[in-house]
Amino acid sequence: MLDFIGIGLGPFNLSLAALLHQQTSLNYQFFDKRQEFNWHAGIQLPNAMMQVPFMADLVSLVEPTSPYSFLNYLKAHQRLYKFYFRENLYIPRQEYNHYCQWVVKQLSHVQFGSRVTDIAPIAGGFQVITEQKGRLSVHQTRKMVLGTGTTPRLPQPLQLIAEQHPQCLHSSNYLHQRDQQLSGNVVLIGSGQSAAEIFIDLFDRQIHPKTGQAKFHLYWLTRSAGFFPMENTPLGLESFSPDYMSYFYHLPHDLKTSLPASQANLYKGISAKTLRDIYERLYQRSIGAAETHVTLAGHYQLENAAVTHGKNIQLKFVQTQKQQNLTLAASTVIAATGYQYPSLDFLNKLSSKIGLNSQHQWHINENHQLDYQGDGEIYIQNTDLHHHGVGTPDLGLGAFRSAKIANQILGEPYFEIEGRQSFQEFQELQSKEIEAEFSMPAIAKNNFRAEAIAAQITKKATDVSAQYSLK
Repeated sequence: MLDFIGIGLGPFNLSLAALLHQQTSLNYQFFDKRQEFNWHAGIQLPNAMMQVPFMADLVSLVEPTSPYSFLNYLKAHQRLYKFYFRENLYIPRQEYNHYCQWVVKQLSHVQFGSRVTDIAPIAGGFQVITEQKGRLSVHQTRKMVLGTGTTPRLPQPLQLIAEQHPQCLHSSNYLHQRDQQLSGNVVLIGSGQSAAEIFIDLFDRQIHPKTGQAKFHLYWLTRSAGFFPMENTPLGLESFSPDYMSYFYHLPHDLKTSLPASQANLYKGISAKTLRDIYERLYQRSIGAAETHVTLAGHYQLENAAVTHGKNIQLKFVQTQKQQNLTLAASTVIAATGYQYPSLDFLNKLSSKIGLNSQHQWHINENHQLDYQGDGEIYIQNTDLHHHGVGTPDLGLGAFRSAKIANQILGEPYFEIEGRQSFQEFQELQSKEIEAEFSMPAIAKNNFRAEAIAAQITKKATDVSAQYSLK
């Protein structure tokens, strides 16, 4: 029987695999249904940058000397000095993906192209069925770590159309269909980083290089109030610290459910640099009162969509503040509308043993362990924000969470992860009484008294000297 099985190999479970790679005492296996590791392949646009510094790699914030750190990746590829001279903490998405692929190639307990089809409870743990190229395999394990990630989320009016119309797509597939010729109205929906990067790519492709004419009109619409930057100041970023995650976990349940929505600026939005790049493009194109061929607007909620006889996609929006309708005939619709946590049908046979809260949501403890009432243990790498807060999907907490899970699997604090990590106090403050004069440390008090005595002696000597000089 295996010690544990990891299901899914995104960055979070890959972090766990990298941290545990040298643990020869463990017997384990990771499975992923994809044929290879390729992180967000559909939006690895040229010049698209990560929104977290390079230290948010798979291991560094727990084990900075690990052979699987990003700095060691740079060394292996003769890029250390190039990175050093670049003087930029943020790396391209393509390079982060290549780094993860480099780590995968060095790990021996990972298996791609294997889809988990069923999990059943057994004495001492779980029976896991995987399918690879039509062949089924049976595995038994004491523990499981779920790292299945998220799936693209389309607005309800577009869900059926996206299945029927190749020009209606989620941003996650943008690069796969980027080479198609664009014309008419191209409508981009959403106001996050991916939407902004796609906007830049569309904007830069919009003007014909020979004629100078616009190939299409570009609409960028969002139901949000506008296009705003994501929080990127040091004290604000401490909301992604282990300290804040622990604080959030112990808040009242109702507050945890509602709080992430009010913290949207912490994890939703666009980098300030990207917004400046967009504004500069608009400014340059508008010189001499030239037409930008762009329409940007907030407060536009998509209400309905249909395919017309001309194969265009008719979109109906509502301006939510003025309650006015807008109808657009779009040749292409790109929805940069985020991701959602999928239902895990392979857990159906375990569902009766999984503890739920009053809102029928999973109950997960502070160590990321699912409340499972049968034999064995189940750990969760990434799930809804109401469990551990806005840092849940953040790569900067990936290694920390993996280390906590690893310590539970190993049954010992193998990775040193405890201790305060932030300057802010997130827990309740304790009042401190200020003592009077005697609160001064002994040495300081002695120095103070010695200085006072020296000053008195100096004054006395000065007075005596003055008396003699007068005589």
